[in-house]
Amino acid sequence: MRRLLLVIGVVLGVGVMPALAQETEEEDKEPVWKGSLGLSWVATSGNTDTSSAGLDFAIERKPEPWGLAFAARGNTAQDSGVTTAENYFAVGRAVRTLGKRWETFGGLQWSKDPFANFDSQIVFSAGATYLAVESTRHKLTFDMGLAYTWEDQILEDPIPRVEEIAYGGGIFGVTWEWKLGEKSKLTERLMYYPNFDDSADWRLTSVTAIEAAINSWLALRFGYDLRHRNEPIGDADGTDTTSTASVVFNF
Repeated sequence: MRRLLLVIGVVLGVGVMPALAQETEEEDKEPVWKGSLGLSWVATSGNTDTSSAGLDFAIERKPEPWGLAFAARGNTAQDSGVTTAENYFAVGRAVRTLGKRWETFGGLQWSKDPFANFDSQIVFSAGATYLAVESTRHKLTFDMGLAYTWEDQILEDPIPRVEEIAYGGGIFGVTWEWKLGEKSKLTERLMYYPNFDDSADWRLTSVTAIEAAINSWLALRFGYDLRHRNEPIGDADGTDTTSTASVVFNF
């Protein structure tokens, strides 16, 4: 419960920061804050009764020299009234630029996926980001640092229970943005999480998206998320994927 309150505090803090900063940033020509909200919904009835919904929210403050970013997403699916998929994710990160190519970061993220057999997963991370490539069409950065994970695992054998574990590890990632055209771009964020207590229990996530702008505030986005755990919890599969098509509102 204390960890959940901490995550809620981070979410609320990021939510009110734009309002507090607005008074001091009114004279800036380039927006200091930018954000987006993506919504998706699919439903069928008749011979089949299925539905799925997705939400994707992000807000970011340009580092000058301090920056802040927050993102959250959730996806659910039902088939004849039975939940067949459910996963949620939220992350906040504070950054401090150290020059043209380097910045440090501290982050806190929370996720939940009962079908992957964990009710809550909290990861605290700290490290550095290196800007390797920045051009008119490409931007490539690398993340490296340390992480600590708290996890509430859902176990069935020998008796149904929730078991809390904690372990230290690392975080290594690459983020690539490719401008395909004047109004379209492709983004990829690949993250690797080694477990220092159990080297075989490493995790990998990949978030890929193609976005095409309709105008300055509206866009279409197609996404593909992959989540892999080398040692799944219980009888869960090691790899989960989510494909989405959504309408995005930029602000």
